[in-house]
Amino acid sequence: MENSLKIGRIRPKFLHNKPHFTNLVTSEGGKMIHLSGLVASTKDGDLVGAGDLAAQMAYIYKTIRKSLAMAGATPANVVRQRVFVVGLKLEHRPLIMQAMMDFYGDGGSASSTCVGVEALLVDGALVEIDTTAVVDVA
Repeated sequence: MENSLKIGRIRPKFLHNKPHFTNLVTSEGGKMIHLSGLVASTKDGDLVGAGDLAAQMAYIYKTIRKSLAMAGATPANVVRQRVFVVGLKLEHRPLIMQAMMDFYGDGGSASSTCVGVEALLVDGALVEIDTTAVVDVA
């Protein structure tokens, strides 16, 4: 069977395009995978990287990668992400950008929204990330 999945990444020239996400992502064919928002906690609920946004993001993206693999996906299959950061500041931008670039690599980034929030539902969590991916149905 021919691969029916097509993911398109478009960087409209009239938008401010950044290297760590893609403004417009299309998908055709395939199966959608929705991964709930993850925080930096172990399976036992222990927080990882207390007080360290970079460490928490790295742990979450590692967990996202492992979770996606269970559904036959990689970071290249992610078409949408939402990032919620407690007490978001402009100074966080380089750190967030680097975490995203490390996760997506050269496979192409997802569309992305980053929102500052007052708190998350896990004590000490500084960031929560949810993702949507698309994989081939073959």
